[in-house]
Amino acid sequence: MRMSTLRWTVLVIAFIVLTYGGLVGISLGDFLPTFACWYVGESRGGDCFLWHVQHHFSGHGGPGYLVRPNAPMLLYFFLLLLVLGKAWCGWICPLGFIMDVLDLARRRLNMGYLFFSQRLRARLAPIKWVLLFLSLVVPLSCFPFFMRSQIASDLSQPYCQWCPAKYVVPLCVGNVEEIAVNFRSGVGIFMTAVGLVVAGLFLIGALTKRRFWCSFCPMGLVIGLCRKISIVKLKKNCQACTRCGICYNVCPLDIEEIFTERTRTNVTYQDCILCMKCIENCPEEGVLSATFCGRTIYRATQKGFFSNPVASGRRARQEPAVGAADTISADEGEPVLSGSRPS
Repeated sequence: MRMSTLRWTVLVIAFIVLTYGGLVGISLGDFLPTFACWYVGESRGGDCFLWHVQHHFSGHGGPGYLVRPNAPMLLYFFLLLLVLGKAWCGWICPLGFIMDVLDLARRRLNMGYLFFSQRLRARLAPIKWVLLFLSLVVPLSCFPFFMRSQIASDLSQPYCQWCPAKYVVPLCVGNVEEIAVNFRSGVGIFMTAVGLVVAGLFLIGALTKRRFWCSFCPMGLVIGLCRKISIVKLKKNCQACTRCGICYNVCPLDIEEIFTERTRTNVTYQDCILCMKCIENCPEEGVLSATFCGRTIYRATQKGFFSNPVASGRRARQEPAVGAADTISADEGEPVLSGSRPS
């Protein structure tokens, strides 16, 4: 089985369990480092950790309540990060699955896609930091000043009001109640109106940019910050790399550093979602590999490269020089709407 097929299989199973698992009694806890959206309702098979962090910070026991009685929740959360790291994003996240489905639809429609250059990625990076900051600070402002007011309720989970998962994932269980503006207060109107706009941008973005929301996701930021303690790593043999640029072409997050790195062995960068597309499509024996507890669990091979009908023609298909506007993606052989790729 190809790695991409395995990843799709895991994504589908994870989506079913996290979105519909509650219907058969599955409850994986309230510490999941992924968007198992609380707004899905009783059918969900687990809860997003970020929802509960905001819930407790907003005055439901105060910030101290998060650390003391909920120490097991924090412990389980970091244990899950230790074991899987950013693989939660690439292999399990329900919102990631929806983005991959929309990306698949885009390919079936033979549409081009947007490419985020390194400069643009650097300029967009602060957005996820701002979202994380607001997710933690705004709920704290509700304690204790507006603890019993409607304003406190509307501000208790600020990121969740803006997260596209709140508006998109419930649709998968037939829940359309969240597709509405909250008119209970001026704050509620503002928060839900912004959320609906973000959800619309998410759908448009996912149809035009691979893994669009991953560039802005605060949960992904938290997981990425813990990547150094995770036992899953992406490794590179820089001496054997021939600089073909395929790893850069196939990366859904447009991470150039894996391609350009010439000294470091560990190339598990913060934005990497460990989808392993770079390994699967690398033509050089053992240049890229994934390790678990220091042991190689998956590595690039020439046999794997040439067994891929799309990959086998990559070496023969020369791409335009850097700076061209009509470059072709080695991922799917389709036009890139903006940006450039390595020659």
